[in-house]
Amino acid sequence: MQGLGTVEFANAPMGRLALRVMDGSYLLAEQLDVQPLRAGQELFGEMEAIGTEILTDRQSSIKYTVFIVAYGLSLEAVVQELS
Repeated sequence: MQGLGTVEFANAPMGRLALRVMDGSYLLAEQLDVQPLRAGQELFGEMEAIGTEILTDRQSSIKYTVFIVAYGLSLEAVVQELS
């Protein structure tokens, strides 16, 4: 389902990030692009699918390729995974 998410955590060395989506849950993804995402960016795209997706920055319209590892996660699960 298409939706909007905000990058809450970005671990550039690991290439992992977590987005908080509209329902308050989180998704965990691996960034496949060279240009790093940063906390606070709002991205639009498919937020409820596992696999490779293209997410678009809401302000700049720059597209980012990510691999969504999991969605529907709690904050605790995301923090544990990124620690």
